[in-house]
Amino acid sequence: MGDRPPLRDQLLLLAVSLIGTAAMVWMELPETQRMMILITARTRGRRILHGAARRLGHAGMGSELAAHMPSAHASYGLAYHLARLRDRL
Repeated sequence: MGDRPPLRDQLLLLAVSLIGTAAMVWMELPETQRMMILITARTRGRRILHGAARRLGHAGMGSELAAHMPSAHASYGLAYHLARLRDRL
């Protein structure tokens, strides 16, 4: 059992192998397909960030109506930052 490398090393080797394989596949894709994958990923990211910002904004409104201002400020602030990140994508 002493010949087997530690779990940390095995996981590191697996991660490096997966990254290398993904890089090879990415480079073999045609330019148009790579562009479409990037556009799709950006669109999905925007949708996810938009939904999260909207939910946090609604949670902030609920906290404000319940007169719990620290929670409302935190929700509004996080919603603002998520919306800014969404707009930068």
